[in-house]
Amino acid sequence: MTGSVGVALTGIDLRGPISEAAAQTIRDALFQHCVLIIRGQMLEPDHHLRLAGLFGEPFLPYYYAANALDGYPEIAVVPNFGKAKAPAEAWHTDWSHMSTPPTVSIAVGHVIPDYGGDTMFSNQYAAYDRLSDGMKALLSGRRATFVGSRPVKPQKMAGTADTLPASARETVINHHPIAREHPGTNRTALYLNRPGGAMVALEGFTEHESLPILQFLYDQSVTPDNVYRHQWQPGDVVCWDNRCAMHYGVHDYGDMERTLHRITVGGAE
Repeated sequence: MTGSVGVALTGIDLRGPISEAAAQTIRDALFQHCVLIIRGQMLEPDHHLRLAGLFGEPFLPYYYAANALDGYPEIAVVPNFGKAKAPAEAWHTDWSHMSTPPTVSIAVGHVIPDYGGDTMFSNQYAAYDRLSDGMKALLSGRRATFVGSRPVKPQKMAGTADTLPASARETVINHHPIAREHPGTNRTALYLNRPGGAMVALEGFTEHESLPILQFLYDQSVTPDNVYRHQWQPGDVVCWDNRCAMHYGVHDYGDMERTLHRITVGGAE
């Protein structure tokens, strides 16, 4: 799809049976190119779940149950939350603060605005490869501190935990390698999130010392030559691998309706 990230797959109908050979082609294409696009599919929820099953077990935190599709607790409905509450309008990796962050996300375009609403993706293999040997040595085996939040009490909620008042949520902190080998490709990718917010320190460094390094890694990961910008069409299936991609949901469509269905695979609290 660009010189650095994203690949489109044609000649397959995801509403029908998926052979093991086709399943392996899908997995290989995603793992190598970070983002996989299959257009014109118009998937029903059962088809969506079957596709997600090629990558692992679906995972949706209990407190997002209010966002789940009726009858399908594994499928999140992602509507237009409004620009002020847009949860994805920054470069990020999904739920990196969890003890086991999710691997693959699969979104299906159901209602697409007349214009706008693109999603951008970056290639974190390429982001790692362009680093100096000295920086790679600094990052080797080193973890970063990832921070997020969740409701204090078991509850269903619409939107994200960050939209709750501070008194209703608690901080979650976990540590993950910042440069790690992808099990499907044996290639090393950077694993990042928003510096100073969702990603606050490098192991062995203070937060103050860490921030310039984390900001450098983040900024050089999302330069235009390392980004694919997806223009959604109804029926699009877009898969991305959080282990080798960051993404950014552009909110430039005002109050127009935009609804995606998304399944996230492989996470755990």
